[in-house]
Amino acid sequence: MNKKRNIIIGLIVCVLLMTVVFFVFNHGKSNEQVVTEYFELLKKKDYKQMYQMLDQKTVYTPTQKYFIEKHKEIYDVINPSNIQVKVIDEKDNMVQYQISMDTVAGKVKYKNKIEIKNEQIKFNKQLIFDEFSDKNKVKVITTQPYRGYILDRNGKYLAKQGNAYSFGLVRGKLNGENDYAQIAKYLETDVETIQKKMSASWIKDDSFVPIKNVSEQVKNQLIQQEILNIKGVKINTISMRVYPYDKITSHIIGYVQNVNSEDLKKHKNEGYTSNSIIGRSGIEATYEKELRGEVGGKIVIVDENNNVIKTVAQKEAKDGKDIRLTIDIDLQQSLYNEYQNDKSASVALNPQTGEVLALVSTPSYSNNDFVLGLSTDKWNALNND
Repeated sequence: MNKKRNIIIGLIVCVLLMTVVFFVFNHGKSNEQVVTEYFELLKKKDYKQMYQMLDQKTVYTPTQKYFIEKHKEIYDVINPSNIQVKVIDEKDNMVQYQISMDTVAGKVKYKNKIEIKNEQIKFNKQLIFDEFSDKNKVKVITTQPYRGYILDRNGKYLAKQGNAYSFGLVRGKLNGENDYAQIAKYLETDVETIQKKMSASWIKDDSFVPIKNVSEQVKNQLIQQEILNIKGVKINTISMRVYPYDKITSHIIGYVQNVNSEDLKKHKNEGYTSNSIIGRSGIEATYEKELRGEVGGKIVIVDENNNVIKTVAQKEAKDGKDIRLTIDIDLQQSLYNEYQNDKSASVALNPQTGEVLALVSTPSYSNNDFVLGLSTDKWNALNND
């Protein structure tokens, strides 16, 4: 009897275990798990895999190409980070969730409802972004902060915002390409560079196409040489970083340049755009974070006529801090003038405090040239000296 009873108990236990195993492996995902998985893919910007989670039979489901393009159009610009999703309510396969994320314009938070059936999401356009539609668009407006100034111990500017001059061409006014060789000679460039710049798809006959930025001194020289007498050559005043003492302080101050693709990868989600500048060397690079400030931004929903329907998020730009050095520019200038033609390094210290009053390295280079844009010849000359 005991043996028979043990066999029966064993069979019951086996059946129960098999039932539990079957339930665990065949129960599937909960709706909350589906939502979580979907937005985990958003964090990775895996839009293709997100699309695969949609109910393909849903009549409102867009094409995969449309779905991916619209996500890139928005999320590649707003640079979301810290994406958080919370399920608020669930009833009859309808899931209400709240999503929040940090963006270039501050925190964005909104709610949406989606229907989930058989672990597939029925598409609605708010899945892409709040109040998104075919007619409404998400627009991001960034505001660049003013870069902080660099000053000497007495408040004299060693780096500041100033004016430079952009020489460029207006295609509709040109005499074809007949004057390209002469223009290239004036601007210390080559015909191929001009042709490449003038072949951009955005250019119209009345567009100003910048060819080269120059200092005020060079601008005056070019005007005296009558470059503006060539048909189609124009000049614009532009605002940019300038170094009043140029070669005298270049090794200390360094210089800024436009960011490149490598910079954008390295400083991802830090507010840098293709139009940003970044410190490349010296104080400009060492104190990049303090000098740069914080980029401001605004995310808005606009209609087909570009009228703002709603401001989703807004953050004011925060200007960079000024950096005051211990350098005495008068002493720095005196040392430079004395040794500018020598291969030398000169240091002047305050013996009581250890403050560096002057720091000169000669021969020097022009940091203004780096900001304005070095020609290949100048770059090679510096590297090969």
